[in-house]
Amino acid sequence: MAMLTIGERLDDEGNPIPGTGFEYDSDSEVAELIAQRATPILYTPAQNEWVWGLDVSDESNGEFDRFVAVCPAGNQGTVTHYHPKFDELFKGISGTFRLEADGEEVILEAGEEFMVKRGVMHSFRCIGEDGDLGVLVAETYPAVGFTELMFNGFGLAIEGKTKSSGMPNLLQMMVILRNLRTSYGIRAADLMIPVPPGPTVIAIMSRILAPLGRLLGYKPDYPYYRENEFWEKHINQPPN
Repeated sequence: MAMLTIGERLDDEGNPIPGTGFEYDSDSEVAELIAQRATPILYTPAQNEWVWGLDVSDESNGEFDRFVAVCPAGNQGTVTHYHPKFDELFKGISGTFRLEADGEEVILEAGEEFMVKRGVMHSFRCIGEDGDLGVLVAETYPAVGFTELMFNGFGLAIEGKTKSSGMPNLLQMMVILRNLRTSYGIRAADLMIPVPPGPTVIAIMSRILAPLGRLLGYKPDYPYYRENEFWEKHINQPPN
């Protein structure tokens, strides 16, 4: 057994910045989840959250996607949102999470599960004592390519192109919501709706602002955010 550190921010010389990653036990379930990763480890500063996708091709047959989220206690957590096209199952691995789902508070501990049905407004964040680390596995039913949306959001955040909430600026967000389509052919606006502003306002604003954003150079998708090299430049990755 050994304590390992991963996920640190890297300085301009590619050296890990002390105190910016997370620790895990080499014999723990977290270590197994890292070994099973199908994507680089992503990071967003606003939520202070690490995420990576897992390979479920042998078991899902397109029925679900699975990814891991790691959050220190007291992190900002997600904005309140809902998913129009999929259900989301949360599985607690370690630590304690507080979910707000449809106005109700749910405490998720290690070994517990909670399903958020499509259309239900929710958010989550890790709670506990300073130094505690929360780890959960999330599954989307069906598979919709949700991690493709996260690649763009987390990539913009790492490059300092988001607000303090972690959300892109208005024009960039409207371009993504109106024009991004995942490999499953699903629009970003059908994957995640922030509350507010809600679907009606987003539909009206995106119709007006997305073309302007495109003219100003904003893109709905940044493929280089999905490249291993991008994340290896910014975030210390586990050895292959």
